[in-house]
Amino acid sequence: MIVPLALAVLTFGLVQSTPPALAPPDASWKHVTSNDGSWSVHWRVVIDGAAVDLPLVRKRFTLEVRAVSLRDPALPLRGMLIDAQMPEHGHGMNVAPMVTIAAAGSGSAEGMLFHMSGRWEVDVDLDDGITVERAQWNIVLP
Repeated sequence: MIVPLALAVLTFGLVQSTPPALAPPDASWKHVTSNDGSWSVHWRVVIDGAAVDLPLVRKRFTLEVRAVSLRDPALPLRGMLIDAQMPEHGHGMNVAPMVTIAAAGSGSAEGMLFHMSGRWEVDVDLDDGITVERAQWNIVLP
């Protein structure tokens, strides 16, 4: 089969520009794209050292996050803020998690606590040193 050169170059460029870090490390990770489309964000909930699907009400947990720039995969993550709130109730968490950033765009928020059932909106602000962009998702607790 003969493929037009322009199509072959475009296809090759798309394959080469997808960084391997975009693939989830395993099935316990969920994925969102930041609000302006600059970051691919994988996240998971960890309780007592084990990945779980959802946090438990009134049980401290860690939120692990991995972020890769979609505009420039070599661009390092310089800062990350993680918070959560219940928009319908007009309040956030009763605790402030300890956010740490590790190498290669990964970080975690230890000591998170959802103190009641309902819809929690998680906000992760990603800072590349030039701009800050937010990734958001909902976690609904029964």
